[in-house]
Amino acid sequence: MAFALRFAGVVLLAAVVAFAAAPQLLTAAPQPIVTAINVRGNAHVPIDRIAAVIRSQAGLPLDPKQVAADQAAILSLGYFTDVKSDVRPTPGGVSLNFIVIENPVVSKIVFNGNQHVTNDILSALMDTTVGAVLNTNTLRDDVTKINSYYDKLGYVGTRHVKNIAINPGGTVTLDIQEGVTVTAIVLTGDSVLPPPTILNVMKTKQGSVFSQQTFDSDLQAISKLYTDLGLNVTFDSNTGPDPAKPGAVDVSLCEVRVGAIEIAGNSKTKDFVIRRLLRMRPSDLITESRLKRDYELINNTQFFKSVDLSTKPFGDKCGYVTLVWTVVEQRTGTASVGVSYGGGGQYGQGLSGNLGYSEANINGTGNGAQVSLQRGLHVSDVTLSLSVPYVHKFKPDSASFSIFNNVVNEQPYPVYKEPGNNPFFTITPQVGAVSQSSGGTTGSPGGPCAANSSPCTSQFALYSTRQAGISIGLGHPIADYTRMSYGFSATRLSQAFAASGFPQQFLDLRGAVVSPTQSSGIVGGAAKPGSSRLFSFNAGLFRDDRDDPLSPRYGGTSSLSSEWSSKSFGSDFNYTKTDYDLTKFFPVRHHSTLALHFNYGLSSGGASLPYNDLFSLTDQQLRNTTFVFYGDRELLGQAELRIPVTQDRKFTVAFFADSGDVPYVSPVVGPQPSPTPIPRCGPHCPPGPPLTPTTTYVEAPFHMKFDFGFGIRVQTPIVPQPIRIDFAFGQGGHHVSFGLSQSF
Repeated sequence: MAFALRFAGVVLLAAVVAFAAAPQLLTAAPQPIVTAINVRGNAHVPIDRIAAVIRSQAGLPLDPKQVAADQAAILSLGYFTDVKSDVRPTPGGVSLNFIVIENPVVSKIVFNGNQHVTNDILSALMDTTVGAVLNTNTLRDDVTKINSYYDKLGYVGTRHVKNIAINPGGTVTLDIQEGVTVTAIVLTGDSVLPPPTILNVMKTKQGSVFSQQTFDSDLQAISKLYTDLGLNVTFDSNTGPDPAKPGAVDVSLCEVRVGAIEIAGNSKTKDFVIRRLLRMRPSDLITESRLKRDYELINNTQFFKSVDLSTKPFGDKCGYVTLVWTVVEQRTGTASVGVSYGGGGQYGQGLSGNLGYSEANINGTGNGAQVSLQRGLHVSDVTLSLSVPYVHKFKPDSASFSIFNNVVNEQPYPVYKEPGNNPFFTITPQVGAVSQSSGGTTGSPGGPCAANSSPCTSQFALYSTRQAGISIGLGHPIADYTRMSYGFSATRLSQAFAASGFPQQFLDLRGAVVSPTQSSGIVGGAAKPGSSRLFSFNAGLFRDDRDDPLSPRYGGTSSLSSEWSSKSFGSDFNYTKTDYDLTKFFPVRHHSTLALHFNYGLSSGGASLPYNDLFSLTDQQLRNTTFVFYGDRELLGQAELRIPVTQDRKFTVAFFADSGDVPYVSPVVGPQPSPTPIPRCGPHCPPGPPLTPTTTYVEAPFHMKFDFGFGIRVQTPIVPQPIRIDFAFGQGGHHVSFGLSQSF
């Protein structure tokens, strides 16, 4: 018991002693006070520059951690290869000394291995300069700038500053590797151009240093090769240096082709009607010219207000795209009701009315039909026509059919007094006649009328004719813009002239060219009005490369057509007729168009042509005339400058000039015999008229007529064609003509 008490007392005493001694053991010895901070070893770097980064301060206790941080801060300045610290006792504390070893002063900068970038450019990129203490931080930034500069030049695939050497004398040497050396160029995907043609335009060659900038210009040069051919090309994503084969450069071409074709926006027109027009097919190379032609073929149907083309990707197949043709449909059926005025006076046609309906896209099939009716004081016309542009669904062989019945009933026609002592009148002007001084043959059944080129005022003929028949035409394309056509027509012609103001037996129809018996040459003789058959074959070539059929600015049309009729296949006529027509359109500045038109027609002769097949010029061609000119030949030239006023080109002004003529048969009257008195023999007198001068017929020469003027063209929603109004001036005064669509 006593032992236990003694043991507890000893333990308690030890605990008290330990507790009393603990504060002295936990408290560290105090650090000496820093009395001074010195920097030694620097020869060129100012002490102020070094002292600026030292955080230890005199007068404060020495902090070993701060000393280590100050050493690192001095070293991070980049001017020194090593920094050490030295602590020495001093009265009242210690002095802190930093000992530095400076980098050498740069005496020279040397570049090795650079060929494409000069030393001057590399030196200009560096902030390290000769004569200054080498700063490793600055040198490191210089290396970064040199590497970046080479990367921007396209020299990729390597670190360009491969090694840096600094000798004690201050020479800084940088070893440069500008880029990867090209060992091979792998060309794939080229099916149009031969490989040598492509490789020749590339500046990246085997053995040269690869530059991305140069390679990009090579790809542009390759693209231009294709563009010059009207093609397009893209490049696969692996085009460029092959990472698996250093030095190998892949050129993977993707020639742009049609992947698929989509038709959008059509609600009435069948898809196949549009698709059969297209020249581009899936897998075809896409060319600018073929796209332009497909646009023209769709737009020229005039089924649509607008036609637009866009593209979209075709899966992930490089170079393949989907062509999307988007159309906006417009009305293709047109009903018309109109009133026309054919001139008044003795020989005018007066007022007439017309009804018509046409449908250019029946049930969206592309087939067309038209019916027109016209009724006037002297005219009654009925025409029905049908056109099928594709006889087979996808074969561009066309067919057309028309049936017509055109009637002229008792149209007043001028007559002229024949010269000489006779009672006869003719429908041909008597150019060679000698006018009677008395003003006419007194006592003739027709009354006073001079034998000259002026028509009689109280006598005229009533002209009646009927043309009824059918025509069939076929067509076939022989080139992209050219079609060949051929056809047959059968017409029943009938005509008659009835005398008005004088007896019928005194109407002389010589020179009327109404008799089918006048099949060759130009001869006189009485013509016998009546019914005749006209069977004819025709053939022609037609080329149309206009960019727009309504308002073209580029291209033009040209046609050569011939017609033959012969008694050998049942016709009552023998003749040939040929016509050549040419239009050309040139853009002027950014909006206007210069349009030119030339037409030349010829035939086997005026006496051989049926009256319904004569060439004619109206106020739609010679815009200053108020008459219709007929002839067996034709020559016409027209020029127009069309200037749009509105941006949408729906209002246009035009300045024009026309010149043309259609000469015909001209009668030449021989010498006039002395008047022959009528013998007083009563009813026993010999029949027949008294002697008259001999009349022969020759082809009249061309006498060109000329006019000029201005007009307006207005596009309205009423009709698809622009309304045309022209104000013409010429030798005959002035005239206003109206029409639909452009004049040519």
